[in-house]
Amino acid sequence: MRDAELMLSLLKEMSDEAMGQLVVPMTMGMSEEEQRRRHHVELLIDAGHARWGGNQQQIARITNAGYDFLNAASNPENGERAKGRFIDLFNGGVAYGRAAQAAIELVAKAMGA
Repeated sequence: MRDAELMLSLLKEMSDEAMGQLVVPMTMGMSEEEQRRRHHVELLIDAGHARWGGNQQQIARITNAGYDFLNAASNPENGERAKGRFIDLFNGGVAYGRAAQAAIELVAKAMGA
């Protein structure tokens, strides 16, 4: 099952690194938690919020679209509303990309953009 909070957390982890990257190796004997994290990174890549940084597909990096979404969900004035809107839509069955875009638009509208 997809976990919206984990996806946001992974984007945050990437954004906190100087190169915007997260090492997510795929190895034999991966724990269930490692498999879950890897799977959610792959979902972020599917959505365009992250990208593999090489042929080995062991290092993911956040994209501009990922930063846009993370910035909306972390906005000091409207981030909690945006994050809540995203999670409600996402858990309600709206596609990840559409739910993320709704969060971005909520913040943009609140800022008069």
